[in-house]
Formats: sequence, C-alpha cells, structure tokens
Amino acid sequence: MNLSERLKLARKKADLTQSMLAEKVGIAQTAISQLESGKTLRSSYLIQIAQACGVNSVWLQSGEGEMEAPEDQTALTHAALNEIFTGEHDEDAHLNFAMRERIEALKTASRYAPSNSLLNVEIPYLIEFDDPGIPGRTKAEVSATASVHLSEDILKKQGVDNVNSIAVAVSGNAMSPVLNDGSTVVADMGDTMIVDGNMYVFEHMGLIKVRVLYRLPGGGIRVRSYNSAEHPDEFYSYEEVIKSQIIVMGRVFWGATFF
Repeated sequence: MNLSERLKLARKKADLTQSMLAEKVGIAQTAISQLESGKTLRSSYLIQIAQACGVNSVWLQSGEGEMEAPEDQTALTHAALNEIFTGEHDEDAHLNFAMRERIEALKTASRYAPSNSLLNVEIPYLIEFDDPGIPGRTKAEVSATASVHLSEDILKKQGVDNVNSIAVAVSGNAMSPVLNDGSTVVADMGDTMIVDGNMYVFEHMGLIKVRVLYRLPGGGIRVRSYNSAEHPDEFYSYEEVIKSQIIVMGRVFWGATFF
C-alpha cells in the first residue's frame, strides 16, 4: 500500500472529505487531492494529517507499524519514562535530552503519555500560505485549525509560556539527520535574540525555515544546516537581512522526528 492509498484509507476512516481534512490541517484542498492521486509523493504536513485522521503518523508516512497504535503500546516502561522525564543536571543530561526527544516522537506516533504527564497544552502551527498580493510568493500565518499538544512539564522545564509558543513542520532535508522532512519543532517566540549555535525558526521572504543561527559583526547572520553537504552555510550582512526579509520568530526548544 502506497502513501496515496494509506491517506485515502485514513481519511475515509475518519469520515472526512478532502476539503474537511484540508481545513482541519490548515492547507489547501488541492494538496490533499495531489497526495491521494499520487501526483505528490511527499508532504511536510503528514504528521498533522495523521493527527487529524486519528491514525499513527509513522504508518501514514512509511507504512510501518499499525494504522492505529494502541494507547499503551510502547517498549518503554513507566519507570523508564519517569526517570527520563525527571532526570536533571546529571552526567547523562545530554543522553536524557536525546531520549526525551525520541519519547516525544513516540508519543506523537502512538498517542502515549506517562501517567503523570497530560498532553493538555495546545500549540498552533505556523504554516505557509499563498500570498494573494504577490503571485508565486508565500507568507507565514498561524493556523486556526492545526496544532500539536505538549505536556505542561515540558514548557515549565524550558521556562516557556505556551502563549509564546508556535509549532512548525520541518520541510526538506536541510536539517537531516537530526530533523528529517515532516518533523515537528516548537519554538519560543519570546526568545528571538540569537545565541550562537542555537536553533531558531525564522521567516525568509515568506518561507518558514528551521536552522542553526550565528551572529555576524555589523548585524549580519550566518545560517547553518546540519546537512551541510547539500546545504552549505549562508552568510547575510545586515543590509541583506533587511532586503531578504529575514525575521527570527523564536528559539526551538522541542522537536520530534522519525527515521
């Protein structure tokens, strides 16, 4: 079963028309139509589509696993989850952080959450829309329908107010292998001052990008991708930042990806 067939099955299971599904995700109906017809073979919104249809996003993207993951189906025990979620300031802090990222990905796929952590904070997605004023251009807007849910614990530990949080679907392979196409990140819009080496969401002439940023003398910035072989560093002077309409929208503090 290919992607178009899986999408049709998921949409019909959810009793949604193409228009209804597109509205829930916050994209154009033609995007759903092209995926179902096979004209489009990939999309950065597959996780949101899976959530809207109530199916396992890993299954929708790759065909692996069950269409509907049981709520308690996971290889990790509650004890292991709690240890990782509460582990702080120890010598394995980096490992714990990496494990937390993978657990969040599992939770997205299987809708599993530790018993002491409720996914009760809704974070809206920032999505690219066609700019009616400039043909061929896009602009970034907050979706009124598409969102991701995080636990309050994650926000509290990061010191982030959910009102300032925004979710973004990663598009392309520039940040692979850390963030593959279709991954989701959440950024703090209250933290836009660039600290060298941190990851940020920014707008570039209407395009939403997720990259590692560095400051340059005179107000310029360096844009770094993890996949530097295909996406070498980009350098912008202050004047070029203004001309290219580069706007830092927030620091990334959470992410979920699939391999």
